[in-house]
Parts: sequence; structure tokens; C-alpha cells
Amino acid sequence: MISEKTSSTVVTLNRLLWRWAVVVVVLAVFATWAAWRLNAAAARLPQMNAAAPHAPRSVSPVPKMWYRCTMPECGDVGSDDPESRCPVCGMKRESVGMTGTPGDGDGFSIELGERARRLAEIAAEPVQSRLLFKKIRAVGKIDYDETRHKMVSAWIDGRIDKLFADFTGMIVREGDHLVEIYSPELLSAQEEYLQASRAAGLIGENGVEVSKRGADRLVRSSRRKLELLGITPAQIEAVEKSGRPQTRLVVHAPIGGTIVAKLVMEGMYAKTGDALYEIADLTQVWLLLDVYESDLPWIQPFQKVSLISQALPGEQFLGQIAFVDPVVNPTTRTITVRVNVPNPERRLKPEMFVTAEINVPIGAGGKAVVQTTDAAYACPMHPWETARDHADCPVCQMEMAPIAAIPGFVSPTEPQAVLCIPREAVLQTGQRALAYIEIETGVYQQAEVRLGPLARDEKGREHYPVLGGLTAGQRVVTRGNFAIDSQMQLAGKSSLFQAGEAHAGHRSMHALENIDRMEDRDQMGDRSPVDQSNDTQTVCPVMGNEIVKDVFTDYLGVRIYFCCPPCIAKFNANPDQYVSKLSEQLQSRIQAAREVRSDD
Repeated sequence: MISEKTSSTVVTLNRLLWRWAVVVVVLAVFATWAAWRLNAAAARLPQMNAAAPHAPRSVSPVPKMWYRCTMPECGDVGSDDPESRCPVCGMKRESVGMTGTPGDGDGFSIELGERARRLAEIAAEPVQSRLLFKKIRAVGKIDYDETRHKMVSAWIDGRIDKLFADFTGMIVREGDHLVEIYSPELLSAQEEYLQASRAAGLIGENGVEVSKRGADRLVRSSRRKLELLGITPAQIEAVEKSGRPQTRLVVHAPIGGTIVAKLVMEGMYAKTGDALYEIADLTQVWLLLDVYESDLPWIQPFQKVSLISQALPGEQFLGQIAFVDPVVNPTTRTITVRVNVPNPERRLKPEMFVTAEINVPIGAGGKAVVQTTDAAYACPMHPWETARDHADCPVCQMEMAPIAAIPGFVSPTEPQAVLCIPREAVLQTGQRALAYIEIETGVYQQAEVRLGPLARDEKGREHYPVLGGLTAGQRVVTRGNFAIDSQMQLAGKSSLFQAGEAHAGHRSMHALENIDRMEDRDQMGDRSPVDQSNDTQTVCPVMGNEIVKDVFTDYLGVRIYFCCPPCIAKFNANPDQYVSKLSEQLQSRIQAAREVRSDD
């Protein structure tokens, strides 16, 4: 029995020993493999650093903890030394987190490591010249062309016996009959004309010359009367041939177009001057655009305009600017711009709202290119009526003049490629515009730029014309510039919302305060000896921060330490306010110095 138990115990111990042996072997193998991998990685690290020809200057591949002064007025660049102090105020720097090594400390550049650039997804592209176009969008309303809008009125008193154009919207041609009017006045005028014609015929060629001239004058005057009553030459000839007066007058359309208003009915009486019809030629219409006064420099006559309407999806119409209103609407602060739009199919209807786009090429200096027509002559009263050869205006029959003599004429200019940068490369505050230039891989420099109006290139991408601050060939950051600007701000350098001049101003102020402090110390030293034994003060009496041994002043012969030079100025302005915050030993020394001075 005892031997069986002993044998089972031995078996159990053997199993445990085997298990531990296996574990020890596995651990030894793992340790050997791990040591081999670490040695291999250590051997590759120098090769990787040497194989990076474009690595930034002084950029560590591993980000460091960065320390900077907590007072923004100092404009401290910072350091990776946790025990360092601000060179301006002498305060101990505080941690601002992990960052790459900043630039050379000029306040306008910074260096970012490879990891920081990868996280920010920084991209850059060169500054170059492109053809740009300024797009002006405006909303307008279709209206009648006033030069093609006529009113048909009654020339005589009479009764409307027949309406040929009997509904609104009818399309008529020039000369079509519209209405038939019965008028007793017309009947008597025709009788006078027939009698004068018969009398002239009876006198004949053998009559007395005086009588013949009188008869001819009577015929001409009676014929002129008929013409003034609205009877056409063809109707007068018909009266002569028939020898009988017509009892009714047919009124014809003065122009071809659409009857937009019918103001009479059959059977009603009309007086001379009463409106009968309103006819508009809708084969050409006006587009009245409301353009903001800020867009006025981009608007010029003869510019092409494309327009679309929600009522006609998929259709595009073209027009030309004919007139710019000289007065600004005081309520909407807009200017009315008139566009002549051909409408041969009458698809555009009056009172229809449309959206218009004007693509204005940009020339030198970021200014609009002045466009003109190929014609050589234009009407002084209707300047949109042009001709290549000398002719009369079709609207007012006025003789056209050379286009250069038309009031308001501006010599045309040609579009040209302008230096520009993409819209996403610009950081703006409303008063300043910044761009970041990639000096080399990982090194970025801030540049304040002057820009022209936002425009588009031929592919539709938005760009700003560059008027100053950049030159062709420089690479500007187009993605990740906000990340670069935030690093600039963390480093206490010039950034989007704090210009570099502000830092310089604060440094100048601190320099002057230091000079004043030295002068005060020298003057104090001239009057009384200075007691430099001050081992009881540990905090600044003004701010309550830790003191800096290099920042002090001598007040009444007693040396007092501060955390920064601005605190010295505050102390000198009102010493009694801060003396009470010093230790009792320093207060007693200052009190003793005051008593000595009062005795003197």
C-alpha cells in the first residue's frame, strides 16, 4: 500500500517537472527572439535617419514635450528644457504639450516633424498665373421691350361695329386689321374729298390757271384731312375709284406682336384718343436685374449674360447688357441693369423671374476686363443699336456715330493670366489675409498677402488674384494651414489673430520697462546704500508667483524681487499697496528706512 502511494507521488512530481521544463524552454526561446528583433531595429535606425535627404533641420523624429512662458505678452518661443525660464520676464516656463521643434525663432516661421505633417494632412502647390473669371449672380424679372410696345388708339369719334382682334393674347402682324369704326365725321370728310376731286376734274386743263391752283389746293387739304383721321393711302384710293364714301374705318396694327390688352367691345362708342389695344412685340424682351452696388465695378455694357428660369428647366437663354441705371435704389441698395434678350419662340414671359450669371474676365491688377462689340457705329440715344457700317438707328432713325464718341464709352481691354492662389490657401479675418509658404519640406513661413476679388478659373476652381506678398513659383499650403497657424499660436509667434507687430510691441515695452528699472535702481543707489540681504521673500508681492532672482528693484535701500518686469512698474506706481504683502522682516526694514528719511 505504501509503495503504491510512493509510486503515484513520483509520477505526479515527474509531470510537474516536465511542465515547468517546457515553460522555461518557451520563455527562453521568446526572450531570444525579442532580443534579436530589438537588435535588428536598433541597427536599422541610423540607416533610416541617413536615408531621409529631405528631413527638416533640427527636427526630431519623436515629438518632445514643449515648454513656454504663460504670459502671451512676452512672445516666448519656448524650449524643450523643463527647467528653462522666459528670457523676457524670467518666469519658469510651463508645459504646452507635445509638439515638433519650432522654427528659427523669427516669429513668422515654424518647422513641423513628419508625424505632425502627416496628422495635419498638409498639402502645398505652387503660385502660378491663370485666366480667371469673376462670376456675378443676380435675380431679375422679364419685362416688355419698351421700344416694341405700342398703344392703338381711336383717331376719330365713332361706334365700334366690328372687332377683328377679339381676344387678349392674339398674335398679329404689322398691318393686320383690328377694328372697324363707324364715324359720321369720317363720312363728311370723305364727301369733302370727293367733291373737291370732282370740282378739280370739271375745271380740267382748259380752266383758268388760278381756278386750277385753287382746286388742287382744296383736293390736297381734304386728302390730308383724311390721312389725319387715320385713313390709309390704299383706303383713299379705294374711295376715289368707287366714288362713294366709306361709312366705316378699319384700324390696322402699327406693329406686329401680341395683344396684351383689349380695351374695347363691339357696340361701344369711342372718342378721339381712347385706347383700343395694347400690342407688345415679345420676340425680344428686357431682363431687369437687381445688382448690388458692390458688384457695380464688374458691370459694363455689351457684356454677355446667361439666364435660366425655374419655369423652363434645362433651357438657357443669352442676352446682352444694354443699360445700367445711374441711380441706386435707396431701399434695396441695388442698381437696375437692363439686358436685351432675344425671345424668338416667346418662351420667356413678362413678369417671369429668372436667375442671371455674368462671367467677367479678370485682367491686370485684378480688375474687370472691359468688353465691347465688333461694331464701329452706335446710336447716341440707343447705344445698344450698333452697326459695322454707317447707318441710321432702327429705333429713332437718328444717324449713328462712331462708337468711341458715344457717352460712357470705355476703351476695351484684353483678358490675361494673373498671378493667383487657391481659395483654400488663404486665411482671412476680414482685415488681414495670410498664407503659409512651404520653404522646404516641413518648414513653413507666414506671409501677409494682398488679394483681389474671388474668382474662378476655366475649370471652376476658386482662386484669389495676388496683388502683393507672393511671387510666382513659391509653394503655398492649400490644406492643413489652420493646423500650422495653431502651432504658430502655441509657439507664441505671429498668427492669424495676433500679428507679429504685436509681439514686437510688447517686447519693446518690456525693454523700456527694464531700462526704467535700471535707471530707478541707479538713482536709488546714488541716494542710499542697498541692503541686498533678502532671504525671506519667496513670492512676488504683485502677482503672487514665484520670484526670479534676476528681476528686482531697490526700494528705499531694500531689495525686493518680482516674477517679471511688468510687476516692477506696478509696484513703483503704488508701493504702499504691495509693501503690506511682503514678509514682516522686509516690512520692518522698509519702515526703518522711511523713519531715517523722515529724520533727515
